[in-house]
Amino acid sequence: MIKLRNILLVLAFVPVLLILLWTIAVPLDLIKERLESSVTGQADGSMTLSLNGLRKGIFFSLYAESLELKIDNSPALIITGFTGRLSPCCLADLRLGFDMKGRIGTGDVSGTIKIPLEGSIRAERAELSEVPYLTRFNTAVNGHVASDIGINGNELRIIFNVPDLAIDDSSSIIPLLNTFTKLQGALTLKGSTIQVDSISLDGTKGYARLKGKIVGNIMDLSLELMPETDKLNTLESMVVGKYIVSPGYYVVPITGPLPR
Repeated sequence: MIKLRNILLVLAFVPVLLILLWTIAVPLDLIKERLESSVTGQADGSMTLSLNGLRKGIFFSLYAESLELKIDNSPALIITGFTGRLSPCCLADLRLGFDMKGRIGTGDVSGTIKIPLEGSIRAERAELSEVPYLTRFNTAVNGHVASDIGINGNELRIIFNVPDLAIDDSSSIIPLLNTFTKLQGALTLKGSTIQVDSISLDGTKGYARLKGKIVGNIMDLSLELMPETDKLNTLESMVVGKYIVSPGYYVVPITGPLPR
C-alpha cells in the first residue's frame, strides 16, 4: 500500500512539476525567439514573423495581441487575439507544436503549427480588407475569404474561396476587374516565388482566370478573359479588344515589378 501510494504521489506531482517548469523555468524570450526564428530565414529570408504582446498562461498556453507576418519587409498578414496551447499530438511525436486560434478582422483562424515549421491553418470569413499584402496592388479589395493553408518548411500552399468579392479598380489597368464578384483558386509560396496555379473569377460580365508566377517581386502573370460581349459597354469593348486572341477569348499580360 505504501509503495502504491508513493507511485500515485509521484504521478500526481509530475504535472505540477511540468507546469512549474513551464511557468518559471522556460523564459518567455526563449519561446518568442524560437517561434519567430522558425519562420524568419524561411523562403530565402523573405518572410519574417513578429509576436507582439506575447505572454504565457498556465497549462502550457500562450497569448499574443497580434501575430504579424511580413514578406520582403512589407506587412502581409496580421492575426489578432492569438492564443495557442501545446498540442498533445505533437508531443506524442516528440515535437513542439501549438494548436492556435486567432482572428483576421472579424473572421476566425485556427490550426496547428509545429516546429520545425509545419502545419495547417484554416480561415473562415476572414476579411480581405484586413490583409495588408493586398494593399500593395493599389486596389481596394473587400469580401470574406475561406481558406486552407498547408505549411511545410519554406512552402505554403493556399486554397481559397471568396463568394462576396468587391473590387474598386479605380487605379487598376486590368479590364473588367470591378465586375467580378466571386473568386477562388490555389497558389503556392515557396522561397521568393509565388506560383499562381489557377485563380478563377466570376462576375456580372463574364469569367476570367489568372495564372503565372511572381519571382522576387517581378510579376509574370496572364489574365484570361472570357466576357459576355453583349454585356460590355463601348469603352469596355475597346479596352479588352486590344487583347483579343480569338472571338470571345482575350489574354491580358500582367508583368513588371510589384507595387511597393
